Amino acid sequence: MASDETRGRLLAAGQRITPQRDVIAGALEDAGRPLTAHELAARLEFVSPGIGRATVFRTLQSLQAAGVVERIALPGDQPAYLICANPRHHHHLVCRSCGLVEELAEDEVAAFLGQLERRHRFTVDHVSFDIYGRCATCAAGDAAGSGARGVPRAVGDAAD
Repeated sequence: MASDETRGRLLAAGQRITPQRDVIAGALEDAGRPLTAHELAARLEFVSPGIGRATVFRTLQSLQAAGVVERIALPGDQPAYLICANPRHHHHLVCRSCGLVEELAEDEVAAFLGQLERRHRFTVDHVSFDIYGRCATCAAGDAAGSGARGVPRAVGDAAD
């Protein structure tokens, strides 16, 4: 089941809390990392066998439209879904090696956007981007020769 906070966000977006939305949002929260729709469906086969793949895809689209779930591209450009702690508009830093996703607040990119506006005499009214690269753990592993590739992890996992 989804957390009270996520349920509140669903209600605030005008969405009903259906059993499918509740279970799928809860599974995303419990994962602690972005999941592809296929990974999510596989997890749900054991928890809620009545929820099929088509329901997972439709529910993810509904949760995304409500602003509760965000879609990002993981290494290999496969779409993955996560529930962000920050319900405000923000961006992501995504590690291409391990899949770590870190939220980047809008104010952290404000100076950059101001420079773009001045340099190009352009008025920005919306920005949406994810920045891809290597997290500190993977970069340190590469420097040490280990390659530090593995299962995608979320900020706060043991490797942080």
